[in-house]
Amino acid sequence: QAGVGPGDLVVEIGAGTGVLTEALARRAGRVVAVEYDPRLAERARARVAGFGNVRVLTADARTLVPPRRPFRVVANLPFGSTAAILRRLLGDPRTRLERADLVVQEQAARRYTARRPSTPETIGWGVWYDLATGRRLGPSSFRPPPRVGAAVLVARRRHPPLVRPGGHRRFTALARQAFRHPRLPLRRTLVPPLTRGQLRRLAADLGFAPDAGPADLDAAQWAGLFAFLDHGDLGRRPESP
Repeated sequence: QAGVGPGDLVVEIGAGTGVLTEALARRAGRVVAVEYDPRLAERARARVAGFGNVRVLTADARTLVPPRRPFRVVANLPFGSTAAILRRLLGDPRTRLERADLVVQEQAARRYTARRPSTPETIGWGVWYDLATGRRLGPSSFRPPPRVGAAVLVARRRHPPLVRPGGHRRFTALARQAFRHPRLPLRRTLVPPLTRGQLRRLAADLGFAPDAGPADLDAAQWAGLFAFLDHGDLGRRPESP
């Protein structure tokens, strides 16, 4: 379902004993599998020893340097490290990640794909990636079975992005500043501040209420707000995610 093909470089995070690694090796052009536990990494290496297109690394994915060429990620993430790994994968739009298909806790998948992001981080991810919830996986799909259900979180790079990668630091700073007081309306939290007239015009153009708070805007509305504050460009609203 991830659509992996012979032209793809795929990074797998949390390879374990290599069950998914072997399946990827049969489809992808090249696979880099990452496993933190040395004992599990050795078992994965033994499992894929007959494939010439796989490299198994014993490393922490949270500090791994991403490939310099376009790549994909297909992984069954450790549930306890999901947020940290997502920050590594999606937090910097300058990386060459094109798509990620990630097995995560079902509740987490739904939270990350909510139409209105609830944190500055998820707003940034939604600006550069289209996030969607894919197939649900019940506990019986795993050994040992977890106590909670899982689902596939799919992140596809936007072409073009809602905010250009060169503006990602300024955009992130804007969102973080606004979310310092998430219960206050935007007119009281934005830096630089907007006049009431400017805010009314923006609200009408981008489709949010004049008294909206930071969590009331979706990724496209945040991108439009940033465009005005960064360039004075009210322009047309970016395409909704």
